[in-house]
Formats: sequence, structure tokens, C-alpha cells
Amino acid sequence: MPANPITRRLALPGWSVLRFGLTLVAGALLVAAIITGALVVFWIGIPVAVAVFLAIRLWANSQRRIIGEQLGVQIPAPYRVRPKARLDQQALWLVREAATWRDVAWLSIDATLGFLVNLLYLGVFGIAVYYLVQPLLLVTIFESAPIPVVNDFGFYDFDTPAKTLMLVPLAIACGAAWWRWGELFLRWYSHLGVLLLGPTSKALLTARVTELRQSRDQTADHAAAELRRIERDLHDGAQARIAALSLTLGMAEELLHHDKPEQAASLVGEARQACSDALEEIRQLVRGIHPPVLADRGFTGALQAMALDHPLPVSVVDRLVDKLPQPLEAAAYFATNEVLTNITKHAEARQVQVIVGRAGDRVVIEVRDDGRGGAVIAPGGGLDGVRNRLAAFDGTLDVESPEGGPTLVTMTIPAATVDRGGADNPAEAAAG
Repeated sequence: MPANPITRRLALPGWSVLRFGLTLVAGALLVAAIITGALVVFWIGIPVAVAVFLAIRLWANSQRRIIGEQLGVQIPAPYRVRPKARLDQQALWLVREAATWRDVAWLSIDATLGFLVNLLYLGVFGIAVYYLVQPLLLVTIFESAPIPVVNDFGFYDFDTPAKTLMLVPLAIACGAAWWRWGELFLRWYSHLGVLLLGPTSKALLTARVTELRQSRDQTADHAAAELRRIERDLHDGAQARIAALSLTLGMAEELLHHDKPEQAASLVGEARQACSDALEEIRQLVRGIHPPVLADRGFTGALQAMALDHPLPVSVVDRLVDKLPQPLEAAAYFATNEVLTNITKHAEARQVQVIVGRAGDRVVIEVRDDGRGGAVIAPGGGLDGVRNRLAAFDGTLDVESPEGGPTLVTMTIPAATVDRGGADNPAEAAAG
């Protein structure tokens, strides 16, 4: 619906005509449902029942779209995934689902009350328009035509163009009532539809619990994979270097016992280099767990350091005015790093922009590139891993990437603020 109040009111009659047509469809579906209820005791009634229920769902989904556009809200479909089973089992499943009967309840209401609501709205609008323009029409286009029967009120017949001028105040009164209360009337009825067509609080809670369970499982799998990676890196990298370092120092000790200081000094030099390499590997490993730059410079400072190391020109726009909790900082940092890595590998971009800001109680990170586009969230891909990482914090990942570009990746994470001047650690705050 248009945001402008005048445009919105002028568009309502068209919407009401559409809703009125859907009430007629609702009446036909209601009759079909009643007949199906009588036939369902016979075998032939089972496929008919499935077809009628699916037609009711199609009608209900169209109602959700229309009512949602009228109210400026989104009404999600509350249906569970339909199983692949025999026809009789599908019919039984449809009958047992609560959302089916809520659709039927709204079908009954819309076929009766909805018919009257839209008829009254269109009737008041039609009276206002008709009696307002009728005097002009009767003296111009329909000058020789007979006076319509609707001008005979019983107690008085407005049978001349001059007399129809007396109906103009009625038209103005109906027009004022339509303008003042018509939209409120339709919105009241639409809100009634939202209550029945939308998911119940129990269904929303069930869906939320399922989503959190999946997020928890994905987080647990990710944590287990990270632990295995750290163990493998330590075993194959730093541990192997330290073991070699121990052997080298042992050989140097033997050479010293045999009065060969020059060869021993050479081995000590190799050991020192091996020690430096092992230390660097451990630092890289720790940086993969929690980058020190996050602790030193905060999230946006870490992004700026990341941008300097990136092979493409990356600009960072910081609109945050507060500090984020440390676990969320790390998740957002690694998620952004993964998105930038994907851009380097696949986007063929020339420049990238990262915008960090807030939208209410959520942190929003937008990553834009001017690459070739076509990016999708494929299962097991880099963006899918980013989505799973954000899901652990109840965050979302959206990708807009038409073919030919540009690409916009939006990461949104709920975040409580932490004062920039306060301590990050509660123990530190207590000590201070």
C-alpha cells in the first residue's frame, strides 16, 4: 500500500473490489467443503477433500499476501511441511493440522462477514460518487435518458436533474464517512484476518525452538571441528617443530661433549630458528582463535587492519557508537573475513566497501563489491558457513547478487551494548 495517506485511501476501493471477489470465491469453497464433508465417507471423497483443502490453502495464501500489503506487514504461512505419503494419509494429515481449520474458520468468516464488510464499504463509496456526479451526468451525457429507479426513495421521487441536486448533501455525507472511517473499517477487518491466518504463538514458539536447536547443533559441530583443527595444527605444526628442536639441542649437547663447539654452535643456530618458527605458528593459531587486534583495537579497528592486508582496495565505514561483547566481536570479525575471502576468490571485484552500523538493537554489517555477481548461499559453501556462525548468535545473512553485480551481503546480529569506557570483563570492572 502507498505510504501517502491520500494515495492510500484512494487505492482502497480497488483493494476492496479484489477482496470482495475473494469473498465470492470463499463462498464457493465453503460450499465445496460442506459437500466434501458429506462425500468423505466414500472413497471418492478422499481425493476431493485433498483438492478442496489445497484450494483453500491457495485462497488463504492469497489473502495473506493481500492483507499483508494492505497493513504493511508480513503474514507467514503457518503450515508444516506436507509429507510424501498415500492420498488417504495426506488427507488425514491435512485434517489433523490446526492451520487447516484456522483457514476454514477464516473462510467461513470471509464468505459471510467479509462479504458484508466489503459490500458496505463499496456501497458507501458508490453512493457518494454516484449521487455527487449524477446531476452533472443528467444534464450532459444522459440528458434524454430516463431518471434511474434508484432516485425513487418511496417518499419522494427525485425525477428531474434539478431535484437530484438535493441528493448532493447525501453524497457529501457518505463521502466524508467513507474518507474518515472507511480505512479504519477495512483495517479492523484485516486485523481479524491476521489473527486467524497468521501462526499462533505456540507455532511460533515451536518454530523458534526448532531453529535454536538447529543453531545449537550447528554451533556444537563447528566447535568440535575447530577443536579438531587446533589439535591437528598443534600436533602437525608446533609440536613437531618443538620435537625437532629438542633433537637438535640434544645433538648440539653431544657435540659439545666431543669438543666440537663450531658444529654445536651451528645446531644451536638452527634450533633458534626452529624456535622462532614454532612461536610464529603458535601465534598464528592463537590469532585464529581470537585475533589480538580485536582486544587491542576493537571490532572496527580490526576490520580496518583486515582491510589493509586485503589484496583488494577495501574501505571501512564505522557507524558504531558503542563497543560490542567480545564473543560477538569475534563472530562478526571472522564472518566478515570469510565474506572478504569469498570476494577475493570468486567475485572478480575491483573494490569493496564494508559498512558497520546499528539498526535498533542489532548490529548490521554490509559488504558491497562491484564484482560479477551471482553469489548464492550453497550448502557447505563459504557463505553457508558464515550463516551458521551467525546463527549461533541469532544472526542472519542475506545476499543480493544479481548476475553482473553488484553484490551486497548483509549480516545482522542482535547485540547488547557495552560502554566503550567500561571494562570488558566483569571481574576487571569489579576490581576497578
